[in-house]
Amino acid sequence: MSGRSALKRCFVGLLLLLVGTALAVAQPFTRRSSQMQHDGLKKTYEIANFRLGGKYDLANPSKWENGGEGGVTLESLGAGKLRTGYIAIGNARRNAAGEITNAVVINSYYSGDSTDMYEQWVKGAALSGGVPIIGPGRPIDTDRYYVIMVDPLGTWGASKPSDGLGIKFPQYSYYDMVQANYRLLRDELKVARVALVTGVSMGGTQTYVWGVMHPEYIGALMPIGGTTQSDGEDPVGNWTFQMMTAAIEGDPVWQATKGDYYKLPKEKHPVPGVAFGWSILGMTGYDFAYRTTQNWAAVQPEIFYWDAPNEKAGLNVTNRAKIYDAVDLVWRNRVGETHNVNPYLGRIQARTLVMHITNDLWLNFKLAQKAVDRVPGADLIAQESPVAHYGVFPIINQRKNDPKFVAFMDDVAALDRAGTFVDKNYRVPGVAGNIDPSKSFWKDFVTYPYPVKYANANAKDKIGNTWQIGYMDEYAGTDRDPKVLVIIHGKGAFGGHYGNIMQYALRSGLRVIVPDLPNYGMSGPGNLDKSPARTMQDMREVIYDLVVNQLGVKKAYYLGHSLGGQFVTGYALTWPDAVQGLALEAPSGLEEYPRDITIAKDKKAPLFQPGLGRDFDKWKQIWDQTSILAAEKARDEQSIRDFFYFKKRDPDTGVVSAAKSGYFFSDSEYARFHTEQRVGLTKGNPKELEQWCNVFIFDIYTIGAELQQDDPKNLYERVTQIKAPIFLAFGDKEPFIPTPAFNGLTDLGRDVITPFMTRMTNAGNRPILKIYPETGHFIHTDNPVEYSADVVDFVTKGTVDTSSPLGTDRMIKGSVVSALPVAPTPPGAAPTAGLNK
Repeated sequence: MSGRSALKRCFVGLLLLLVGTALAVAQPFTRRSSQMQHDGLKKTYEIANFRLGGKYDLANPSKWENGGEGGVTLESLGAGKLRTGYIAIGNARRNAAGEITNAVVINSYYSGDSTDMYEQWVKGAALSGGVPIIGPGRPIDTDRYYVIMVDPLGTWGASKPSDGLGIKFPQYSYYDMVQANYRLLRDELKVARVALVTGVSMGGTQTYVWGVMHPEYIGALMPIGGTTQSDGEDPVGNWTFQMMTAAIEGDPVWQATKGDYYKLPKEKHPVPGVAFGWSILGMTGYDFAYRTTQNWAAVQPEIFYWDAPNEKAGLNVTNRAKIYDAVDLVWRNRVGETHNVNPYLGRIQARTLVMHITNDLWLNFKLAQKAVDRVPGADLIAQESPVAHYGVFPIINQRKNDPKFVAFMDDVAALDRAGTFVDKNYRVPGVAGNIDPSKSFWKDFVTYPYPVKYANANAKDKIGNTWQIGYMDEYAGTDRDPKVLVIIHGKGAFGGHYGNIMQYALRSGLRVIVPDLPNYGMSGPGNLDKSPARTMQDMREVIYDLVVNQLGVKKAYYLGHSLGGQFVTGYALTWPDAVQGLALEAPSGLEEYPRDITIAKDKKAPLFQPGLGRDFDKWKQIWDQTSILAAEKARDEQSIRDFFYFKKRDPDTGVVSAAKSGYFFSDSEYARFHTEQRVGLTKGNPKELEQWCNVFIFDIYTIGAELQQDDPKNLYERVTQIKAPIFLAFGDKEPFIPTPAFNGLTDLGRDVITPFMTRMTNAGNRPILKIYPETGHFIHTDNPVEYSADVVDFVTKGTVDTSSPLGTDRMIKGSVVSALPVAPTPPGAAPTAGLNK
């Protein structure tokens, strides 16, 4: 062979090598879809100049519109725009602006994408129960919702290191993942509001992040097997995924190239290290008890070997490793190493149901329970699964008839129905920290859900007293003469506490007016010079002057809670033409009291003596014998928090036990608001605290003075004269009604509800009655969506769905506490066959 021929062949060989290398670099190392049979359904969207790896100040969303502050754009590194992928199916409902209002977002899991979720939940893969979860008439109903399955950043069809930047790709976060897909929804798909966000595993983790980042954009959240922390607060989970990373980085190719191996052909990439990583992860993917039932032939393909003893040993993990990229996985694992949204879970406003596997060895169940406690009003469905973490895929199918799941999906549908109008004046309600007692607690440190207004002229009662009344008055609809709902709060409460009902009604097209009664809430600071003593009828006259005379609302529906229920009952008797209907939430006024009350052994006091209604000093002389006013003024923060949540604390040992009385069974958003309001008062303006305590106790007299047994014309006797439709609601765990300390009555059903229903029926006006299970005195906070929807249905349709999933279950099964359910064992030797994880 001549030197020239050898040189020529050497040149050609080098050229072919360079061309092959160039092709290897030019072609993507990972495909854009996990389940290629569904790739044709996937669409992509690009976002220009999106910053990755930056800081997210959740209090200032405008700063991270295009990603976190200080982040790096892909364009600045020589790559293209940020890309995300999605599959969308179902019925898109649009508002007048052409925006979608009924979207459901399905986040994908750690190794999956939108095609995987399509295979699992739309096609109905075996692992998910063999029956579709998404589709017409399915639990996630495509006849009702527009379902968008999204690719998470760093995976498959979304931008990821293996697209070309490799180790130069910015280290992104869960915030980046969610914000990129938020931009997809808002900018490309024109989604105005999301009905539900859900997802399994890492998709469940993203679901939590959606809730803290975009609380007002989402109606409901259902994280399934996700986590709110995978940093050092979850040492086992963090340890597991760091071991996986260590296995990948221990690969000789990774070590030699320091992770920059992309100039090598795909088959030379650190595939063994990736296989090792999958093997580590897979060991704890199933429950160990289930693993022990598998034979060795089923297990050995999942075990990594540097030198496999036979052709099937390690086969599964090696094949799986070939379709993934090492840097993609390492970057994804590092996302979890710093993930912790626990401090921000209180930001979540969405109706939330957490579903979790109790024996999950990757994402610990106890941490999920803690997350449930942190999310306002969250519910939990949990079960054991023989396939441990993988039990997240079929859990909806397995629990689709569970009353708690059905109630949740009913709430999702109700919130979706109420999305017709946008309440633009809504603000997140709350109580500020660092309260200055020299300023007004109410006006300076409490934020109501809508702007508080004050009448140009102070409202008057019949005897000529003028009161500064704070109120909310909102309308988001388009009717010139809309139906009006007036909400009257209970004793010790305030108008802002009913913001969930107000919001639901506004979004349904009602005008809503919510005043604070004299000396309460925003009607407190301007009336500090007034006596706490005023009768119930005095307050009715003030509100009538405000609503009818000043606001010009001649007819309205009135909702009254507790004292407010008695208030609106008397209001309807006084001005029947002004009342179109009454919604009574755990109302007082449906029992009678004697004038003399036993306050100690062998000692009675004339607590309901006539003539005290406008004489605070005289009232105080009599009521100070009970010491309850002094006790209320002396309450500290701990005693308030304990009482509000049905707890009592031993003064000597500090041991906490359940109490018979309290306010909230559900730690929902407005339960927290009321709690923080009462705690905040103890730190606020002393005059406002004294005013609040005075009226809180004085209004026990205000209630009882109208219900005296020896008065044939008392409110209780006259209630049958009401002709307006009535919706009566009580919780089955009502703690305050009836009032045995005053009248000896103990049975809510037989002593209060049944007599009232009988009397009203005999008078020709039978109320609609609904009893809410697992509910106390505050129905609107224990059932924030269901009760709001019921009230709006009553106003708009004249009907209420008096059934409930839990109530139906109770009637048939009784109040039986069932054992924690265990999911069935999936068929076959390899339950996760076909799943790229």
